[in-house]
Amino acid sequence: MTSTAATTVPATLPREVPVAPATPFRRRALGATGVVAGLVTVAGFAATNWETSEGTLAYLDSLAADPVRSQVAALLLQYGYLGIVPVLLALGIMTRRRSRVAGNVGLGLALPGALALPGLLVSDFYDLAIRQNLPAEQAVVVSDASHGLPLAGFLVAGPLLMASFLGMTVLGLAAWRAGFFHWIPSLLVPLSIVAAVVLPMGTVSGVAQGLGLGLFMVAAGVAALRMTDEEWVSGSRGAGR
Repeated sequence: MTSTAATTVPATLPREVPVAPATPFRRRALGATGVVAGLVTVAGFAATNWETSEGTLAYLDSLAADPVRSQVAALLLQYGYLGIVPVLLALGIMTRRRSRVAGNVGLGLALPGALALPGLLVSDFYDLAIRQNLPAEQAVVVSDASHGLPLAGFLVAGPLLMASFLGMTVLGLAAWRAGFFHWIPSLLVPLSIVAAVVLPMGTVSGVAQGLGLGLFMVAAGVAALRMTDEEWVSGSRGAGR
């Protein structure tokens, strides 16, 4: 998706841009990864058996209510989240010539949390095992203790992930200013956070969150696939056309 507000090609833009042989494959690979990972992320959120009330026990019970479904959802989310980094790299490439400062800020904010996020899904597996093998009261104590460790708290629910969501938004808007993206997908990530706060806990809230993040990734992947190889190399809208 592209914006007509930022697609003017400078008169001095060179039309002949050298393209290395590996460029087409790598551009398409990053774009396709974004599309597939975005869809897998949405599927992971949809497959999750969401708890409908606050508290650790409600979360543990939601995992144990359907162990197979919980494991499938965790795997889908893990592999979906792995696609966030390629999406960020693609958006970073789009902002190499225009909106460089905003692109750099967005990458700096988003990358640490994006790198940590896939590994956090392992907690679903051990929380499931804890609930299956311990009485409810002990399961809550052990799970709370693991998530309460200082570094775990920073990675799971702390500022690192919030900075990542902010960075995705900034980077998406920077790519829009560069003429390769659209501003609407850029707002899907913060809207997913709003959905988590405003909507009641449950499937609707969970799927809304997944749609926000997943469709942002899909849109970024489509934008990369729509770029020419010359645009990918130069970072200039209209190069090679």
